[in-house]
Amino acid sequence: MRWWTKALIFSVIFSVIWFGIVVAVGYVHTEVFLAGQITPAQDQAITEKYSEFGGAGLVAVWVVCFLVLWSRSGRNP
Repeated sequence: MRWWTKALIFSVIFSVIWFGIVVAVGYVHTEVFLAGQITPAQDQAITEKYSEFGGAGLVAVWVVCFLVLWSRSGRNP
């Protein structure tokens, strides 16, 4: 199997894991710890920050997966 195919598979798997962790932490943070203490506008702002963090993390996951498997492929210059 080619290195980029493995990288694609690992990227998808770790993206799902990353997204699940961010959603779970965001849910616990806003719906458990801050329940009844924040306004809907504050809840929306916190949700947007978690979305930005999750998106940046997804990019990082894909970059790391591709770089690690590319470096292990033995084809680097």
